[in-house]
Amino acid sequence: MVNPLTEAIMRLLMQRVSRILDTAAVGMPSPHQHQAYRKVVLDEFGNQSFLPELEALVQQHGMDRNGRAKTAGKGVPR
Repeated sequence: MVNPLTEAIMRLLMQRVSRILDTAAVGMPSPHQHQAYRKVVLDEFGNQSFLPELEALVQQHGMDRNGRAKTAGKGVPR
């Protein structure tokens, strides 16, 4: 299951990637160049490359401030 923070970040990222790809389509002289560019961009920012790295970062760092504390469930020493 994907973390809600990860989903929100990916949704924002894909909106921007879509605009970049649309702009590149206008500027590329041939459809083959645009397809190659599109493949590279989606490979770098998609589910196979960026998403696993993002999930690992969110899991490692994202919950320190937004989720349960690392000490959750432990008694506070007096």
